[in-house]
Amino acid sequence: MSLSQQREEQLAIIQSEIETAPLISDPVEVLSETCHLVEEYANNSQIFPKVLSLFHRDTPYTGIRYARRDGNCFYRCVVFALLEQLLGNPQMAQNFMQHITQLRTCLINDYGDFVEDFCDAAVGVVRKILDGSCANSNQLHTLATSGDSEYMLYFYRYAVSNYMRTHRDDFLPFVMGLNYDSVEAFCRAEVDAVASESDNMQVVAFAKCFHVSIIVEYLNGGEGDQTTEHFFSGFDDNNTGNNNSSDAVPGTVITLLYRPGHYDLLYK
Repeated sequence: MSLSQQREEQLAIIQSEIETAPLISDPVEVLSETCHLVEEYANNSQIFPKVLSLFHRDTPYTGIRYARRDGNCFYRCVVFALLEQLLGNPQMAQNFMQHITQLRTCLINDYGDFVEDFCDAAVGVVRKILDGSCANSNQLHTLATSGDSEYMLYFYRYAVSNYMRTHRDDFLPFVMGLNYDSVEAFCRAEVDAVASESDNMQVVAFAKCFHVSIIVEYLNGGEGDQTTEHFFSGFDDNNTGNNNSSDAVPGTVITLLYRPGHYDLLYK
């Protein structure tokens, strides 16, 4: 077997593993010395201490859900976490329903009628939370991994794209640094395109669009024995989101683990 054939075979194995992995794992895995994340990095002396630091700290992370490595991992994690926080909180769920209903109108005006199915999928999940037919994380996991679950992710991608383009002045300097001449060009290539990996700009835009705060723990090969925490606020400096009833999901904090090219969902 030639070297190129060996590489093709390795790539095929990797692709098969990706396609058979759960969209998002269930149940939450307890972070411990024997969890999958620890086992994955057990032989990496540079990163292993940082993995341990996730649950060996004053306020430790206690659990993790793993997302499929298909380019949609960021959206899969943040959307699941956001919806999970609506469970058992009817007022928050009602506020969020109002917010995404308004976004539905914006997206149809922006993209046209073809996005209606995506919008309906997203609204439908929140409606099930409100009417009690989705009342716990297990039921939410079923909704988030079957049927129209991919359509739901398209809604959130397009909402982020719409936010970036309607706030283009905030993002233009950054997209130009990535060799795009406009925010519109960036969104077409990086946000609207399903399975495209998400960078910090999309994290910022999601936080702003849905009025949540996102903490990302960066797990990389840099110096130190702790993960690097980055905080992305969905609120203006004079509004923390804790006391504003008009906010869609006030006080919501989503925590993610980032490894180069991939996000997973963390729990405290």
